[in-house]
Amino acid sequence: MASENAVDRAPLARAAKAARRGPAPTGAVRAPDEPSAPADAAAMRDALLAWHASNGRSLPGRDDRDPWHVLVVEVMSQQTQIDRSLAAAATFCTAFPTPSALAVATPAAVLRAWAGLGYNRRALALRAAAQAITERHGGRVPGDLDSLVELPGVGPYTARAVAARAFGATVMPVDVNVRRVLGRVLDDPAPGRVQALGDLLARSADGRPGTVADALMDLAAGICRARDPGCSACPVSAWCRWRTSRTAGAGHHARGSSPTGAVARPASRTASGTASGTASRARARHGAGPAGALPFPRTRRWLRGQLLRELRDAPPGAWSDVEGPRGTHDPAAVRETIATLAREGFVELDESGRARLAEA
Repeated sequence: MASENAVDRAPLARAAKAARRGPAPTGAVRAPDEPSAPADAAAMRDALLAWHASNGRSLPGRDDRDPWHVLVVEVMSQQTQIDRSLAAAATFCTAFPTPSALAVATPAAVLRAWAGLGYNRRALALRAAAQAITERHGGRVPGDLDSLVELPGVGPYTARAVAARAFGATVMPVDVNVRRVLGRVLDDPAPGRVQALGDLLARSADGRPGTVADALMDLAAGICRARDPGCSACPVSAWCRWRTSRTAGAGHHARGSSPTGAVARPASRTASGTASGTASRARARHGAGPAGALPFPRTRRWLRGQLLRELRDAPPGAWSDVEGPRGTHDPAAVRETIATLAREGFVELDESGRARLAEA
């Protein structure tokens, strides 16, 4: 999840011109409206793809360009690691091989198929997207950005990812990890400028914008890390203004080792190997959240998940008594939470207050 990243919809040349900081140093990728930019981008693309062919992550299912499979993977990976998303998508697409199959499924069936992924709103949003695809697009995932971004649960980033990976559209999906890589190449974190360079690379990708996107993701995960980047092993270091400025003695960027000033996208694309990620996992093991936050078992999010797990584990269609406390949550909090889940379409209640996953 990650939340969706805003897309600068201004023309690429105007966005780059407005953000330009001056002439590019030798070896840098120039601003996208400079005459030599396509050649620079093609050379950088070739170096990136050559590195990726030998060093890219081996993730079963990532090369599947079926539009429905790609959409399922992208929705799952909004807030789930990509390797887990790919494995889960294979099972999910077996149960629901087409948008039309998911469109007619009950919320209960979808939530059971979503088990283990968490953030269950994504499951119902994907079902709503499947219904929209069936009703508006004849059951076929649309390939244009405007139609994709109108689907429930699909924001600008996911729309670009589907368009590039499934349809070969010359657009680049830019999350915070790709933004870090391209922001360092430019030594400029301006979103419009970074997106413009990404789209330039996509246009130079010889019909493989999805592969270029995957290569950038892998580069961000393995080499161009938020902290302690491995610049000496980076295939695009020859074009990197940020590395050139460091080598020339300019020192670290004012905002730290990443010119984007952003932390890595949480767990949705790469497993955290940073000190902060380790600390977060340690807090989680001891039931504590970030400094100042409630321990997770005391949050409503925990209670929602606990109630949905109980109902998911019940026999299909069976009503369950949900009265009584859960963990540190008293019966009143449980009743309030189950009522909220009913209003949101996750569960349904009978006259006596028993609950089950929604069957309609």
